[in-house]
Amino acid sequence: MPRRTELVAVQLLALAPLALSAQGKGGGRGLEFHVGRWYNGNRADTYEFRTNTRLGGTFTHGFGVAVVVSDTLGHRRAFYGAGYEIQAWRGRRSFGPYALAGLAAGLSTDTTSHELAAQWTFGGGVEWRPLSWFGVGAELRYRVEDRGLRGFWRTGNGARSGSSAALGISIGLGGVARGRGTGRAGAPPELPPAAPAAPPAPPAPPTSISGNAVDVVQTALESLGTPYIWGGTADNGFDCSGLVQYAYGQHGIRLPRMSRDQARAGAEVAPVTDALRPGDILLFSARPGSGVTHVGMYVGEGKFIHSSTRGVKLSRLDVRDPEGVYWLDRWVGARRVIP
Repeated sequence: MPRRTELVAVQLLALAPLALSAQGKGGGRGLEFHVGRWYNGNRADTYEFRTNTRLGGTFTHGFGVAVVVSDTLGHRRAFYGAGYEIQAWRGRRSFGPYALAGLAAGLSTDTTSHELAAQWTFGGGVEWRPLSWFGVGAELRYRVEDRGLRGFWRTGNGARSGSSAALGISIGLGGVARGRGTGRAGAPPELPPAAPAAPPAPPAPPTSISGNAVDVVQTALESLGTPYIWGGTADNGFDCSGLVQYAYGQHGIRLPRMSRDQARAGAEVAPVTDALRPGDILLFSARPGSGVTHVGMYVGEGKFIHSSTRGVKLSRLDVRDPEGVYWLDRWVGARRVIP
């Protein structure tokens, strides 16, 4: 088994550039590696390396490479290929199921022949993302290996089919966490470039706060100056979603831990300052279409409180403020928890 594992690792590394180049520079959001077993009456081990990125709506997709090896009773048979896969409902929660379908084309070999072949797969999986950039999961697929490329609907005598199960890990690259993207707030988006020689004075807390979330806002303001700690949820340190969760939690309102889940809390509010009320959760994205990567809380007077890499601080939503322009460019939405 160790010799086979080493061989498969070399084969996957040789094929991996196909997947990475197909994904393109702008699409790679994550990498995955899956190891499993194909139960088709002739034991086969499966090894798959894939990329994964958001496609739109409920869909994610990626390109990958696959190696399937069977040597039961000395009848060695293998498949080496590269292909495409699409998934639905993946990465919408920190833990949940998803559906998948894919196609890989390559070479099917045995002791007597080498033929072009395709593997059609469809099934589902379940994934848990304890961190925004790391996930573990399991998948169950039905596979059809079509030797001669006839199509899964009219396979030849050399075809084989059956169910397979696999365990896998996924690692996010930039943006997510997935991952499958947007999850617990890790480091917030890059901070804006250095301010000009005469920057505006730092924003001060609002002189008065109105609305039904006054107590929540006051609790958040009491945390000004607290250091940034990734995963922090208490007075010794906060990350962005931890600060928002803490401020509401001190007043009996439970919010999800992850920023991507906070982005669905409460009611939607238009991302314009005139529509905001103190206590509204502001949603930010590192780049268009990448999902929510940072959250803050509106406190009034065009200001919001958040935990950035510099700690808990106030920032402005103001085009006359260089930092404010940075946040305005990344502001994608707002949620109201207390009407």
